[in-house]
Amino acid sequence: AVVSTQSTGDTDGNGYIEKEELDRFLADLFDAQGQVISKTDIAGLRETLMDCYDSNKDNKIELSEMAKILPVEDNFLLKFRLQQRPLTYANFLRIWEHYDKDGSGQMEMGELSNFVTDLMGLSQNVDYTEKEMTSILLDLVTHFDRNKNGLIDKSELLLLLQVPDNFLDFFGLYCNLSKEEFSEIFSHYDRNGDGYLLGDEVTELVADMMRKVDFDLSVAELEKLSERVTKVLDLNADGKLSRAELAELFFIGSRSG
Repeated sequence: AVVSTQSTGDTDGNGYIEKEELDRFLADLFDAQGQVISKTDIAGLRETLMDCYDSNKDNKIELSEMAKILPVEDNFLLKFRLQQRPLTYANFLRIWEHYDKDGSGQMEMGELSNFVTDLMGLSQNVDYTEKEMTSILLDLVTHFDRNKNGLIDKSELLLLLQVPDNFLDFFGLYCNLSKEEFSEIFSHYDRNGDGYLLGDEVTELVADMMRKVDFDLSVAELEKLSERVTKVLDLNADGKLSRAELAELFFIGSRSG
């Protein structure tokens, strides 16, 4: 189903769900299931949800955080905040696998319809009729199906979602990489600027490294490889990679310049 900001509880459309909105959302959710819940119970449930899902502790839940509460099938794309920041290749792979249900390497019409429904659902408070959705679907295939087989493959979806060019393509890895270039790479993937790479930051780097050499991995394989890279390079076993630790991957530690 198409999900609007109203259906997620964000009644003022500011991209966040404040405590009052969350209270109303929870009350409506239980009411829709024919259950009555007291204000005290709603307050307790709200605090539990805030503790679990308000990851940045600002006393409100972003739509990306709300996506963890709502069933994934409501709108899988919601969690990637496509309207607010460029899509990383690692997240693109997650999107591709989610909609390419049969793993054929192509989105057939049914799979593509599910994707387009969710994509259009990112428009706030806009619902589309079946006729409009069919027209959108046909237009999409017309514009992005470069090999004219009536399907959308991975490279075509890359263009559709405007995934940025691989940042690593601007560099000659390993033998030709200077310390200055390595520093630029590290800063690019250190999204929060804390001086370390961990979790999704490592995964994004590894995904781009595999993309650079056209090595195709499943999301599970990518995440496993990222964990392996972290384990091997994490010399002090703190669960994250410092600039010096990551340098070993690019052969910087053994070179003078």
